[in-house]
Amino acid sequence: MRVHVADHPLITHKLTVLRDKSTPSPTFRALTEELVTLLAYEATRDVRTTPVDIETPVGPTTGLAISQPRPLVVPILRAGLGMLEGMTKLVPTAEVGFLGMVRDEETLEPTTYAERLPDDLSNRQCFVLDPMLATGGSLIAAIDYLLDRGAVDVTAVCILAAPEGLAAVEKAMAGRDVHVVLGAVDERLNEQGYIVPGLGDAGDRLYGLA
Repeated sequence: MRVHVADHPLITHKLTVLRDKSTPSPTFRALTEELVTLLAYEATRDVRTTPVDIETPVGPTTGLAISQPRPLVVPILRAGLGMLEGMTKLVPTAEVGFLGMVRDEETLEPTTYAERLPDDLSNRQCFVLDPMLATGGSLIAAIDYLLDRGAVDVTAVCILAAPEGLAAVEKAMAGRDVHVVLGAVDERLNEQGYIVPGLGDAGDRLYGLA
C-alpha cells in the first residue's frame, strides 16, 4: 500500500479554514470541493491512459486519453457525497457508484446499508471518497468490497487521517494495490473515535447540521 500526504500550501490553507468551527456550512462545502480537486490531481497521477491520434489546427499528433473501462468514483455516503463534485470536475468522464456505510457509535464498526455499483468491476480503477479516515473500519470495508468485486486497484482520497486509522488500513491492505491520498495526518483519535484536532463531523458540517 502506498500513502501520499499532499502538503501543498493551498491544501494547508483550505484545511485551516475547514477546521475553524466558525466556518459556515456553505463555505465548508465550497472549500471541500476545491480541496478535493487538488487532492484528486495527486490521486489520478497513475490513471490509465491510451494513445490517440488527433489533428491539431496545424498538423497531426499523438496524445493520451483516459482508457476504457472508465475509472469508477465511489463516495461513501453520506459525507463522501460532499467530495464528489470536486473529483468529477477533474475527471468528468468517470463513472460514479455509491456505497452507504454507517458506523456503530458504540463498537465503531461499519455496516454497509446500501450500494449502487456496476455488477462487474473487472479491470477497473476505483477512487473511494471518504473525508475522514478515523478508525479505518469504513475505508477497509469499502476497499475490500471493491477488490472482491474485481477492481484491480483502488485509490482512497481522504481529507484527514488519524495515525491509528491509517495504520489499520496499512495492515489490512498489506501487499494489495491500494493507494491512499491525504490532505493531512492529525495527532490521534479521541475516546469517541473522532480525529483530533480534526474538523468535527464532516457530514454534519457539510449539510448544515452542526
